Amino acid sequence: MDRIIPQCDSAIPKFGKTFYEPLTVLGYVAGFTSKVAIGTSAIILPYRNPVVIAKQLATLDVLSGGRLIFGAASGWVEEEFDALGVAFAARGPCSDEYLGTIKELWTRDRPGIPTLSNVHFQPKPIQTPHPPIWIGGNSSRGIQRAAEFGDCWHPTRPSVQDVRVGKQRLAEAVERAGRRPEDVGIAAREPFLLDETMPADPRKPLLGPRGHILDSLGGFDELDVSHFVVDLFYSISALNDTTVDSVLRAMETLANDIRPNI
Repeated sequence: MDRIIPQCDSAIPKFGKTFYEPLTVLGYVAGFTSKVAIGTSAIILPYRNPVVIAKQLATLDVLSGGRLIFGAASGWVEEEFDALGVAFAARGPCSDEYLGTIKELWTRDRPGIPTLSNVHFQPKPIQTPHPPIWIGGNSSRGIQRAAEFGDCWHPTRPSVQDVRVGKQRLAEAVERAGRRPEDVGIAAREPFLLDETMPADPRKPLLGPRGHILDSLGGFDELDVSHFVVDLFYSISALNDTTVDSVLRAMETLANDIRPNI
């Protein structure tokens, strides 16, 4: 997640008062790892200069050996936009423009943007044509943005039915954008908690009894959801009391019990 100034009153209960800058964290993590993918979920595009962020992300991809996933979104915390002096109402068009700029810098020797036509942008990312771009946003505009710019649509906390509806909208948007259906996948973000005492709720697909979680994952699999970002300590009240030990236990459950049965 990308929270630059989470001290806004409405954000503190959800995010806390301390939130590390994600690209700095990824640079730190890249130095301690060699195989796992590293990525953002998601960078708020209007907060940053697109040329600078293109440079930062390309550098991360090179120094990590091509392991970067670039998750991006237009943002929603209006108070944070105000604090940064960024126009909240213009965040959608701004995000589209910035994504276009980033992709031009990553993929072309001479960007087709008049103000950047004489720019020599190096390093290029190792991954070709560029690192995977996951576009966050559950709205129709988020889906359209994924169809135009993304390699994956990246919805947050969707139910299986949400993905079913969104997938149809995505297919229509991909066709309008002149791309192939296989060009844009689905990567969902979900909170996870295995708790046999919780009632099964289709609106909370990875929360509750083991059977409910496995059934939900089966439903996502039928819809060709290829990736999950799993929240173990954030986003819902059921995870408010998590500790380092409980997070590690949840990771073990995912690795040893849930994943082998998918």
